[in-house]
Parts: sequence; C-alpha cells; structure tokens
Amino acid sequence: MTPLQMFGINPLGSVILALVVPLVIVVLGTYVGALMALQSFFGESSWQEVTTGEEE
Repeated sequence: MTPLQMFGINPLGSVILALVVPLVIVVLGTYVGALMALQSFFGESSWQEVTTGEEE
C-alpha cells in the first residue's frame, strides 16, 4: 500500500491532504506568477536585480 493510500484511509490524513495540497498549489502558483511579473514588467529575473538597477 502506498503512503498516499494510507493517508486517504486515515480521516486525519485526508483532512491534512485536503489542506496541504491546495496550499502547495497556491504557493507555487504565486511564486511562478511573481517571477513572470518580474520578467514581463522589469525584464529582470530576481528582486535583487530590480532593486540594484533602480539605485544606480
């Protein structure tokens, strides 16, 4: 039996899966969205490049 199936059988495990999986998806989506915004608006690939570019 796979670990995922064992979590699905346990009621507490299913609640944890129901909360953790969407949270991970939202966090990854936010991260990717922020990187895409950096590249499209500023033409940079990190916040450090944006802040150092404005100071110069």
